[in-house]
Amino acid sequence: MNKFLMTLVTLVAFAVSGVAFADAKVSGFMQQFVGAGDDIDGGITQKFTRFSMGADTTTDNGWTVGGSFAIEYSTYANPGKSGYLPTSNSMYIQTDMATISIGATADATTALIPRVSAMVPGAGTDGGYPMLFDGGMLSANGVEFAEAYYADANSKINVMLPAVNGFTVGVAYTPDNEYGTKSSILRRGGAVDGSHSNVVNAAASYSGETDGMAYTIGVSSISGNSTGLNSRDTIQAKNNDLSVVTAAIKLTMGNISVGAHMYDNGASFGSSTDADKASDAGYNLAATYNMGNITVGAGLSHSENTRGTNAQARAKTLTSAAAGNVMEDTAVQFGIAYNMGGGVNTFVQLTNFTHSDGDHATTEADPQILIGGISLGF
Repeated sequence: MNKFLMTLVTLVAFAVSGVAFADAKVSGFMQQFVGAGDDIDGGITQKFTRFSMGADTTTDNGWTVGGSFAIEYSTYANPGKSGYLPTSNSMYIQTDMATISIGATADATTALIPRVSAMVPGAGTDGGYPMLFDGGMLSANGVEFAEAYYADANSKINVMLPAVNGFTVGVAYTPDNEYGTKSSILRRGGAVDGSHSNVVNAAASYSGETDGMAYTIGVSSISGNSTGLNSRDTIQAKNNDLSVVTAAIKLTMGNISVGAHMYDNGASFGSSTDADKASDAGYNLAATYNMGNITVGAGLSHSENTRGTNAQARAKTLTSAAAGNVMEDTAVQFGIAYNMGGGVNTFVQLTNFTHSDGDHATTEADPQILIGGISLGF
């Protein structure tokens, strides 16, 4: 018993001494939405509530070592699962040469590519807030209007070099997308989960200013080997390798900002034996005008997804469209936001959706959604 008590005291003392000199930080984010419109079920809901805490300290050799833990709760579709970013847990070491992060954290592509759809008030980072009330997306591959594995926090190593003359470069390596927190991410589709391993993100961005106009340009390449979702499924085991290109530009002059973003996932989520080849690509356009506490904006998001032969054959939700038909989703968004101060923001947004399964004989619902929201960051 005495040995047990001594061991316990030693462990507690070690734990306390290990964090005593670190600066701890606690933050969070909560929100609520009200929605109504045509061809939807209106109501009151949230996307997610997020709580995070982190700490950092300076070592004797001048490095900064830190880490963070974040957890989300969502009532959207499935209580207890994340509606946006997954629960994350990572540490980083910052030196003069680079910042190295390890664990469940976002990758270089997510960090360096400007997120244009986030500019529009009420759109959400990937235009996803209106989709709380419209589940009719046909072209999404796990994320809406963004590249494959956007904002995933599977366990990885991410290396970000310091900015030099406006240039920033980052590289991330994910051994296997199967290992992570995917089971608690609502925003990922079944076709994406664990489909690829040895994933490498290589991204670069450049920020500058000329004649009073500030701009940021980002480009990225994502590649990885294919893996089967089920080793007994010979079709799944023949998935194509991951091959993604994404790029974006954001310009700001005075109170006006405009941006464009594109991604092309190619046939990454198709099979190498497809007779009708798979494809997945899309783009976002946005413009905002800032008037102090009030911001108005408009955006256009479009994505196209073609199911390959094998994906159509094993699809759980079949449409009348045959393999090779192009499924499309388009969102036109108009929003206005008011910053009330103290971390409180409100918005109202009108979104017009157009959905198509590629079959002209099908009549899809094209919802018009009006949503209002309030958020608190702390």
